[in-house]
This record gives sequence, structure tokens and C-alpha cells, in this order.
Amino acid sequence: MTYAVNLYFNKEAEHYITNIWRKLEGLEKGKCLICHNSRPHITLAIYNDLDLAVTKERLKSLIRDVYSFHLKFLQIGIFPHNKGAIFLTPNLTDDLFRIHRHFHERFKDFEKQGWDYYKPQSWYPHCTLSLETPTEAIPSVLEEILKVFRPMEVTITSMGIVSLDPIDYLFEIELGKASDLAP
Repeated sequence: MTYAVNLYFNKEAEHYITNIWRKLEGLEKGKCLICHNSRPHITLAIYNDLDLAVTKERLKSLIRDVYSFHLKFLQIGIFPHNKGAIFLTPNLTDDLFRIHRHFHERFKDFEKQGWDYYKPQSWYPHCTLSLETPTEAIPSVLEEILKVFRPMEVTITSMGIVSLDPIDYLFEIELGKASDLAP
């Protein structure tokens, strides 16, 4: 079974992105993300197989030192190859790369099962808006996105594990809040 480890956003950001997905659903020019039980996220890693018990414990250990953090979605990007994806690109903060790096350090023993696009030095963090978009449909899908797109700040609030195809949410854990750090 294939598993993804994802970062999730505050509710306002989820609502904003889900509304874009609803608009795109009507175009019927790619995979319907809402129809497949998807939830807005940034993927840290995808694995062809994982030991779920070990993964849950390592995630609990990892987030002891990880606090919620902010990102900005200021631009739209495209992966035109493979399955044509259109996505929001976050600003590339130290917090984002730190959590990615620490995650992969703790999961080195699963590296062979990991998808190359999500490994350190190969990762392009993104939040998918349209997936499996035929190349010829990309301009019209972008046009729809641009009608509603506005730059926004999001807060990364949790991390979770899902199985893919079909998507099943297996485990989620809230990140601490920076305000929880008492002086």
C-alpha cells in the first residue's frame, strides 16, 4: 500500500483551497480532488510501504520540537509532465525545510520505499489545485484559478499519514503553538 505524510493547514486556508477545487470540478479537466476525499496539504514524503506503528511513534517524537508555522502562497506553478499538476507554491522558509529535513532524517531506513520527488534535494513543496490535467486544458484551468486566486498566508497546524488510492486518513497529530513556549 502507498502512504503519504502530509502537512495540513488552518481551517480558513483549507476552506479557500477547497473552494478552488469546487470551481475546477465543474470544468471536468482533471482529477476531481474533492471527489477523491482529498484535503489541502503539502506532502513531505510518499512511500510504497511503511510500518504504520513505527511511523506514528516517530511522528510523535518529531513534533515534540516542531511548532505551527506560517507560509505564504504567492504564486501558482505547473508540473506539465507526467500527470499535469497545477499548484500553489509556498514561500520557502527555514521552518518548512527544517521539518522536511528532520522528517527524512528520522525515516532514513524507509528511503528505498520513498518516491524520489519528495526526497531532500529533489523536493518542490506545493499544494495541488489540479491533478491529471491534460496539457491542452492547462490554459483554461489556469484561467479559472486566476479568477479567484489571491495571495494568502496559511498556518501549518498538523501532520498526518494517509493511504492512497483510495485516500484514507490514518493518523493526524497537531503541531504545538509557538505561544505554548513559556519564557
